[in-house]
Amino acid sequence: MSSPLDQEKVIDRDVRGGSRCELDNSLEILRRVPVFSGIPLDQLKLFAYLSSRSHFRAGEFVFRQQERGNLGYVVIQGKARVIREYEDHSIFLNDYQEGDFFGGMALMSDIARLFSVKAVTDLQCLTIDRETFQRVFVQFPEVGIKMLDFMIKRIIQMEERLLQAKADECMYG
Repeated sequence: MSSPLDQEKVIDRDVRGGSRCELDNSLEILRRVPVFSGIPLDQLKLFAYLSSRSHFRAGEFVFRQQERGNLGYVVIQGKARVIREYEDHSIFLNDYQEGDFFGGMALMSDIARLFSVKAVTDLQCLTIDRETFQRVFVQFPEVGIKMLDFMIKRIIQMEERLLQAKADECMYG
């Protein structure tokens, strides 16, 4: 016979085998990420329910430049480095840490990755796959529009930085 204390330890399981606590955890993580924060709660719950978790050891690549992928990532814990690789060298572009979202273009289209992402420390990410994202996008277009708007703004920021770096490099008299 189990005691009331033992009964409290029982965790409700959802249909996919994850725990209700994990679902609530994923929802809370997504609520803090700017790209997801403006999404209505019901649709956000759907993303949380359909998301998965991935773990990477320090030094392991999350993905490599030119690979095709279908996942977008939210950093739950740890730090990852964004690297642009060339034949004879690599360039550091950015670091991602808790709450950062990356790989979002792969949710929109089957394209080659523009850069590599490597775990600097042990890294835990929440992942969303393209099929899931696109199903939610079709069902709730306003959600996709908000996410698309966020990603376009991020691309514009990157282009602005690149143009500024090029301008600094090529200043005219």
